Amino acid sequence: MNDMTRDQQLLEEFKEGLDKDGPVVLAQRVAELEGEVKLLNEALDASEEEGSSIDDQIRKLTEDLEAAQTERDSAIARAEKAEGGEKKAKASLTKATTPAKPRKIGALDEDKALAGDDLRKAIDKADEVQIAFSDGMREVHGIAPINVAGDAWGDHQFGLVLKEDATIEGPREGSSVTIDGYALILDGKHVAYARRSTPLQVAPGQRVSLKDDIIF
Repeated sequence: MNDMTRDQQLLEEFKEGLDKDGPVVLAQRVAELEGEVKLLNEALDASEEEGSSIDDQIRKLTEDLEAAQTERDSAIARAEKAEGGEKKAKASLTKATTPAKPRKIGALDEDKALAGDDLRKAIDKADEVQIAFSDGMREVHGIAPINVAGDAWGDHQFGLVLKEDATIEGPREGSSVTIDGYALILDGKHVAYARRSTPLQVAPGQRVSLKDDIIF
């Protein structure tokens, strides 16, 4: 009987009538075991809850980390953009070759014209940026278009303004011409048109400064 557990000894003694209090003792032992099982279940539940809490903390930390990484990447992109802006080529305006035949350029339908950020992005991407002068229907004969390069554009309350002084010269011969507006042509495609508030008359050989006047 030495190999028996205390519970087994109590049970055997109860069967043999050696211990009249056996049932009471056994009942107490059962109650003790039930209490221990209850405590173990409660501990298990607490452990599961703690595990869930840890999972929540890990998930929250992961979200915070991803947000921090996103903010870091955004800050790097802004810094690189600012640095790139500082390194932009110096603005320059040059007289372009006059087309053999005046191009048909004038006001664009709203759904075909670029403006705002879309226009600035398109200018930045374009290999060739050109401003042509229109009588409202066609390119003005006798006034050469202008090629624009570098950091030549600035913000204006009405859009993008050409910061550089675009001085034009009237036709060498013939009569005066009328400029209704300015056409912006990117890589050969007409993308924006700026109509003047009043048409501009340019006499043959006359030089006219268009400083802060070309706004898209």
